[in-house]
Amino acid sequence: MPERSTIPKLLDCLDQRYLLATLAELCQIPTQVPLGPEIFMEPDDPKLVHYVQRVLRPKIQALGINHITDVPRNQLVVRLGDGSSGATLLVMVYTPTQHHNLMEEPFSGKVGTAAPWGYDEPCAFGQGAGQNKSHQAIMLTVLKLLTEQVVPLRGTLYFAINNEGRSSHRCSTEILKALPAKPDFGILLTRTNQAISLGNRGRVDVNVTVRGKATHSSAPSQGLSAIEGANQVLNRLRNVPLEGEHPLLGKRHALAYQLTFEPMAPHTLPEVARIRVDRRLLPGDDPEQAAADMAKAIGELRPYQVTVERGEYMLPALVDPAHPGVTAMRAAHQQMLGKAPQTFYGQGTFDAGGPCAAGVPSVMYGVGGGVFPLGVDFVPISHAVNVAKVMVHTIVSLLS
Repeated sequence: MPERSTIPKLLDCLDQRYLLATLAELCQIPTQVPLGPEIFMEPDDPKLVHYVQRVLRPKIQALGINHITDVPRNQLVVRLGDGSSGATLLVMVYTPTQHHNLMEEPFSGKVGTAAPWGYDEPCAFGQGAGQNKSHQAIMLTVLKLLTEQVVPLRGTLYFAINNEGRSSHRCSTEILKALPAKPDFGILLTRTNQAISLGNRGRVDVNVTVRGKATHSSAPSQGLSAIEGANQVLNRLRNVPLEGEHPLLGKRHALAYQLTFEPMAPHTLPEVARIRVDRRLLPGDDPEQAAADMAKAIGELRPYQVTVERGEYMLPALVDPAHPGVTAMRAAHQQMLGKAPQTFYGQGTFDAGGPCAAGVPSVMYGVGGGVFPLGVDFVPISHAVNVAKVMVHTIVSLLS
């Protein structure tokens, strides 16, 4: 069993050339959610099927790893370790790319300086570089090191390829169902600028549909413009009850972030308005109740017909900073980077709330870089190397 004092020697064998080559290759492969009103991506979208089954699976198999489990929703789980200690760790990376939609040359995979954006060092460019491609390359490099160096893990490492692109926890639920036992701790690799996210607010989409009657814009009295109905709904959102706040996660909010009309015809007042509202959730909030509160605040809108439906949701996440998994990550980061990691509680929403709600304390950690949310995406190579080293240190510390 390797002692912690041997970890620096182990890290001398980390294949940084493989990491960079893999990252550059993955950055050239599209996995993006298309622009438009449909913000979700199905796990069996042809792009993701190709990416998981024709790109990532062969790379895992090329490392000589035989314990690969197929999980519903086009997902994979890799297992390492003999399990004799009973300790278990789940590490997940995600495939759909949801941001940096307006960057030029999104799939170049080029390596160059990002000095114009504050990183005067070698960086890999590509849509999804920071959100997921770097973390896939990192974990492939970590798996390569652990297998080539025959590192004996007495615990069990589960590494999952997660295809969540619907802003829900369905993919994580399937992964947890596929495991023989509940993991002790989870690490979700995503962009955190080398800080540890200990929690975040949740979110439920509330979908509001307003129906009127289409008419030509020259004769508005002959119809019922959905534009005016939508305006009334937006005004009534101010009445949604949002009292209280969490000392770490902050406040609730209810904000419309998408508004579309049908039909979109020349000089025509539309018949239907569709409004998608982001309602942020705090611990203890019920997504169904949040939607019901919004329906009550909107109320009757006669002569319009209005429907209010709960859409997809993600739950809040909150992890005890004294959890042994967090302690191991802090120690690993301190050892590898020479300073304690920053911790934070995010205002955004991610998948950590799903495993947390299922009894698997889960944090987020990863690289930095990129101009969020629409601009150029890149990852500093130094960040990718640092995170890979921290992950090796954490895995060995917890499982061997």
